[in-house]
Amino acid sequence: MKPVLICLSSLLLAAASAHAQAKAKAKPAMAARPGRPELSSIVPRAARIGGELMVSITGKNLTEDTQALASHPGLKLQIARSTLKPTTARLKISATADLPRGPHEIWLKNPTGETARMKIHADDLEPVVTRAASFKEGPVRLATLPASIWGTLSETGQHDAYVFTAKAGEELVLDLAVAQVGSAAKSPALEILDGGRNVLAVNRGLDSGSDPFIAWKAPADGDYTLLVSNTTLDGSANHFYRLTVGALPYVTGWSPLTAQAGQETRVTLIGHHLGDKAVVMMKPDAEGTANVPLDARALRFRTQPSLHVSTLAQAMENEGNDEAAKAQVVGIPSNIHGRLDKTGDADHFAFEARKGQPWIIETFAAQAGSPADTKIEVLHEDGRPVPRLLMQAVRDSYNNFRSVDASNPDIRLQNWEEMELNEFVWFNGDIMKIIRMPRGPDGGCFFYVSGGMRRAYFDTSATSHSLDEPCYIVQPHPLGTELVPNGLPVFTLNHQNDDSGDRKIGRDSRLTFTAPSDGRYVVRVTDTRGWGGERFVYTLSIREPRPDFSIKLAGMNPTVMPGASIGFSFRADRKDNFDDTIRIDIAGLPKGYWATTPLIIEAGHDLISGSLHAMPDAPANADWSQLRITASSGGLKHDGGTFGKVTLGPQPKFIIVLEPDSNGRPVMRAAADETSPLEITLVPGQTVKAWLRAVRLNDNGLINLDVHGLPHGVIIDDIGLNGVQIREKENERPIFFRAAGWVQDQDKLCHGAISSARNEHDSAGLQTSFPLLLKIRRPGVATR
Repeated sequence: MKPVLICLSSLLLAAASAHAQAKAKAKPAMAARPGRPELSSIVPRAARIGGELMVSITGKNLTEDTQALASHPGLKLQIARSTLKPTTARLKISATADLPRGPHEIWLKNPTGETARMKIHADDLEPVVTRAASFKEGPVRLATLPASIWGTLSETGQHDAYVFTAKAGEELVLDLAVAQVGSAAKSPALEILDGGRNVLAVNRGLDSGSDPFIAWKAPADGDYTLLVSNTTLDGSANHFYRLTVGALPYVTGWSPLTAQAGQETRVTLIGHHLGDKAVVMMKPDAEGTANVPLDARALRFRTQPSLHVSTLAQAMENEGNDEAAKAQVVGIPSNIHGRLDKTGDADHFAFEARKGQPWIIETFAAQAGSPADTKIEVLHEDGRPVPRLLMQAVRDSYNNFRSVDASNPDIRLQNWEEMELNEFVWFNGDIMKIIRMPRGPDGGCFFYVSGGMRRAYFDTSATSHSLDEPCYIVQPHPLGTELVPNGLPVFTLNHQNDDSGDRKIGRDSRLTFTAPSDGRYVVRVTDTRGWGGERFVYTLSIREPRPDFSIKLAGMNPTVMPGASIGFSFRADRKDNFDDTIRIDIAGLPKGYWATTPLIIEAGHDLISGSLHAMPDAPANADWSQLRITASSGGLKHDGGTFGKVTLGPQPKFIIVLEPDSNGRPVMRAAADETSPLEITLVPGQTVKAWLRAVRLNDNGLINLDVHGLPHGVIIDDIGLNGVQIREKENERPIFFRAAGWVQDQDKLCHGAISSARNEHDSAGLQTSFPLLLKIRRPGVATR
């Protein structure tokens, strides 16, 4: 179907004229108003529940009419006027006894505006405040426990030392909050030393990437020292922390992680000093996420315990299933609650399946805060892996530029000229797929992504790859295929997964299993590092696929300038192997505004960009209530939401134009032709010239551009890493569209856009051009 552009191109000269008239009619500058207040810091970022606390604030433009406001009615704020200076003041924070423990927002306001909001953290423990000078005479003694200490690693190499007294066998919880309170410290460390300076315990994170946490029992009566430091030894006024110490009830995990809607569920809390509050009963009534109803006043936790609720039946792991021969038999579909209790633990679950029957097998662990990094494998009853495909290498290559992590989709491959789009590349078991070839001498092969991260195929897991690491172009073949030897390896791909290849569930695992024959199969669950413990809980789900999709708009609440365009994009969230083409239609735009429609997210892709345009005379108070965005594919149809609040901005500094070539020059379109987009025809396997222009209104600088919305297999040829550059004081640059030979005939609206470092053709929030209709036609096919 031929795309329809619900827009007329802006009258560029009219835009320039309007800008000039606006400058001519500009009123003389008014006297400067008092400055808008700014809030830079709060020391400490604390509040005492049921009490008062004086804190210091710094900022700018703190005037007599400045007020302090809070997000919770249980907080009352009062600036001490006697301490008020333009950049500093003292602030009294009063908190009611029923104020919830945790973060709350405060900000400043005066007649000229409001500051950004900053978080303070309420606790029922009275805060002790320390500074670098507090330790000049030696460690600071904590007279009583529990205690809440707010300190700052303000100096390079600073170590804050606290001395406390403990009794033999007494368990203390030590929670060092850094990232939790918005600190700039990136590598905090917490240590416990005895009187002889022997290190008894050290922690740099309860889990990978989290703040330090220690639950520790004193080996003997006596004094002990706590050391708080930053491993990288850097410091600043923003390297603040909160250290909580005491025999405090603390939740560090829970089990199970999922529940069945409408069924009574017993939740066991994992942690320290929980007593009779360790078991909670709940009955979630609907699918979704349900918070565990625990006593938030009595219990401390970093993450609110919650359960993922579905209609699946639930089952508990029975220990003794450490071998395939002893696998626990489970009915499917169901959720099975398990735990990797010890180092090297492996859990096995057996189920019956029929030949050709597809099942989604996945874990739910890291998504709920469990430290488990699961790996799942499908086995025969005797423990042999169940093979899935043969992957035959047909060409060899290697990474010839630099190491890449598991998310980077841009890899430079040796001999890429011998490769084709949509070919699979095998990198040590990580199978990726080429979406775009290098566009210039400094470019790399670009691979398919999901959510901005490199995607892995055939349920393999994306991994990092070093410089000079070998790889192969591979072709998949069914098991039993007689392959012609070519001197390159053939890989057997089994049904297994570490991290889901679609990159949507973090460290959790997911694979699609289709039974090769009727029979019993076994799922083995392990931690990929071999770790285990009481917190290493997971839910194993074996369920039938439910293919579907949803779309999400990027570029909400846009500001579009008169006579110019702003980009937006839609990203598809494909579920359970749904891979079909998705069409997005935009209707009901107000007069004076236009948008690219329809937008097509091609099969196997997850992103499409469009352009929202405002005519030079577009009204600022337009009625957007009739706007409708719908997404459809086959029998599926979903509401796509709206653009949110659309604001008409000031005149642009320049207007981007994408135009066809006419005898070596851009086509300068006439006003009479502005009822439809300009068109350009491209033959598969060939190139065609076009132009990117900048109509400069108030800017002569360098402009980096690219073209977005192109069909798969079409690129802008031979451009640098910074895109297409229109140099200072210049107005145009020729470009060349190139289509791969296999690209099918189609019509597609594309547009120029400011070049972005996102590495994807995502126009969201970028200034764009009015679209151009690109027609792909094989020789002899009419271009109607």
